[in-house]
Amino acid sequence: MSKRSPGRINYEYYMANELLDNKTFEDLFELHFTKLMGFVFNYVRDEEVAKDIVHDAFLTLWSNRKRLNPVYPVKSYLFTLAQNCALNYLRHLRVVTGNEQAVTELLEAANEELDDYEKRLVRLEEKLAQLPEKQREVLVKCVVEGKKYKEVAEELDITVNTVKTHITRALKFLRDELQEDLIMLLLCLKGM
Repeated sequence: MSKRSPGRINYEYYMANELLDNKTFEDLFELHFTKLMGFVFNYVRDEEVAKDIVHDAFLTLWSNRKRLNPVYPVKSYLFTLAQNCALNYLRHLRVVTGNEQAVTELLEAANEELDDYEKRLVRLEEKLAQLPEKQREVLVKCVVEGKKYKEVAEELDITVNTVKTHITRALKFLRDELQEDLIMLLLCLKGM
């Protein structure tokens, strides 16, 4: 008696006797694919994703066919596998969406900080341009280039006290003009 009649195929018989060959598996696939697609689509609401999940369910069934208990209906295995795969996909999607949102928020915050930094830098450059030329030159050499007062004094042929005076006046002007941005001044000048 053949178990492969034109009507219902007893897949459990094939699995129990390890006779589930490619042709029988293809018949199983054709019998349940459309129903599984509809079932999974109700979870994921994406036809291509549903197809992938159903294919994964069949692949898992095929890979584990020798370990499955033939007492339970194959259809139940397939629908359980498909449901679990769909739920795993949705969990993964939730994590990815959460990560994308976190990255987007970080990028927005970074862009705001960059915009703020650029505005402060422009303001600093404007205020530096307002300094008398000698004060600006001494400030740049000491703060930006990191030279000692004595080096700057020798280079510009002025006294160390004159260097100190230029630095003091330049910083007072910038402090008065920039107020809360003074810390940015030092950071920006170091980066120039």
